[in-house]
Amino acid sequence: MLKLSTRRWMALGSGVLVSLAACGDSTTAPGGESEVISRVSLTLTPAAGGTALTTYIDDADGNGPTAPSAQVAIPALARGVTYTGTVKFENRLANPVEDITEEVEEEAEEHRVFFTVTGTGVTVTTTDVDGQNRPLGLRFSKVVGGTATAGTTRVVLCHYDDAPKVASATSCTGETDIDVSFAFTIAP
Repeated sequence: MLKLSTRRWMALGSGVLVSLAACGDSTTAPGGESEVISRVSLTLTPAAGGTALTTYIDDADGNGPTAPSAQVAIPALARGVTYTGTVKFENRLANPVEDITEEVEEEAEEHRVFFTVTGTGVTVTTTDVDGQNRPLGLRFSKVVGGTATAGTTRVVLCHYDDAPKVASATSCTGETDIDVSFAFTIAP
């Protein structure tokens, strides 16, 4: 597992708060076992074209007690740009690597990704839906306004096992599969 000193952590300027949790009786995994998510990745591509920005956070022991590593590649977003985004969930502890995103997509009626942004002038909007036309969140747009400031994007993968998935919900009302915050800066 990657370890960073406190000074290096602060030097990255990430201010990233990370907490991971797995759902206890998830029907997503065989036999109702907890899903193991050891990497969460965000990819942002300028909608008008350009180079994609990718960032990720690893958790070397999945749902274990060891804290996740620091965020890799803090993206510098450009003011006045709209990005198309994707989020990917993986279990990199398995061999071969498991793409948990595929499971989330297959069971879209039972999952939703919520985004919360800190900083000003940046908004995230879910652009995909499940089979019942409720937001899913594996794909999204991120609009960076002309006066945007640096901040974080919190990503919460919510699993609706017993609770119904509500289209108008603004936060997770089911079980949290994972909760991670990604820092971003604003390009000069």
